[in-house]
Amino acid sequence: MTQPQAEMFDLYRVGLKTAADLMKTSLESAERLQNQQLVAIRSAIEQQSESAAELSRVKTIDDLLAFQTRMAGAQFERAMTLWTDLVQIAGENQRAAFGRMQEQLAQARSWMGEAEQPPA
Repeated sequence: MTQPQAEMFDLYRVGLKTAADLMKTSLESAERLQNQQLVAIRSAIEQQSESAAELSRVKTIDDLLAFQTRMAGAQFERAMTLWTDLVQIAGENQRAAFGRMQEQLAQARSWMGEAEQPPA
């Protein structure tokens, strides 16, 4: 293999490794997101059971309105928590992807610097 061919092969190999690393980062992020969603669903099921039990104890219209107000507040809080967590995971995914890209860029610069130097 000639020198230019070897350099192109190395560059291609580095590009494939970068793509594989970014895919791994993305899949890990998807796994974290799915686990978070599973936790949120389990929590919602548990809270729904508790709400149904509490609703069965309501005896007056005032109690019903108070219950409804508490439920609306709790649901809003859960929704905001879920969105906050989703945004945090998206940010972590972007930080990891940019970190990988910076590592690969540094490797490519190093490789290019070595390729530009004449052999001794």
